[in-house]
Amino acid sequence: MNKPKIIFIDLDGTAMDAPAKKWYNKRPSNYTKEVIAKLSKTIPVVVATGRGVNDTTWKIINSLNMSDFIAWNGAQIIRNKEVVHKEIIPASVIEKLYQVLTKNKCWIIFNSNFDHLTFVKRNIFKWILKLRKTDLKLYSEFKNDFPIYKVLASGVRQKKIQKIHDELREIFKDDLEVAFSGSKNLVIEITKKTASKGIAEQNYCKMLGIDPQDAIHIGDSMNDASAKGKVGKLVAMKNSTQKLKDIADEITEYTCDEQGLAKYLEQFL
Repeated sequence: MNKPKIIFIDLDGTAMDAPAKKWYNKRPSNYTKEVIAKLSKTIPVVVATGRGVNDTTWKIINSLNMSDFIAWNGAQIIRNKEVVHKEIIPASVIEKLYQVLTKNKCWIIFNSNFDHLTFVKRNIFKWILKLRKTDLKLYSEFKNDFPIYKVLASGVRQKKIQKIHDELREIFKDDLEVAFSGSKNLVIEITKKTASKGIAEQNYCKMLGIDPQDAIHIGDSMNDASAKGKVGKLVAMKNSTQKLKDIADEITEYTCDEQGLAKYLEQFL
């Protein structure tokens, strides 16, 4: 590929390179924001994230001077700050999925809403997390009566989470996209089968009249793997999970904390 016509970037572990005490407080550094601002004058740079559409995400998007992004691993496409495409998981599929996850005693989070849509098995977790002002709910409190774009499953040991991951991919192979998130593969992210970063990026390219083969995707975890074969090049951050590095077309020279994204993007200025 010569110079790309559009670049999609992940947030956590990729663009969020400013120092912070907690990973969830990290934000893009001024250096990264400056490089993206310069590059965006000639090549569109678009965020494709597993994060949802909420105030925190919008603050990050606004700090990058963007009005478009792909949320919930492709379950929503936002253009000019308006939702132009969405993929809701059918309620019947959610019902069956919920049974599998509760059977395995997972923590279940809907639509990335950790504070109000996290469901757990035992009261003890509710008591502990009340100290953090997080409103956890018991499994029995779940009501399948709202649009669900993405489900997170976590809270079990690594060997078990791998088994659950494989089970979900088999049971819901025709209905759901199932991928690991994070460098240690301890969180499963679940969206509708037709919702992935790769599919959403293809759709976004079509909206702009760009051939997806002229696009690059840059990320660090297995929810970025769906871009492989869907766009022209998949670039893995140096800090990526090994499974993503194994399939990537290219690996950055530097990690996220070393401002690897901005340093990689500078070649296109």
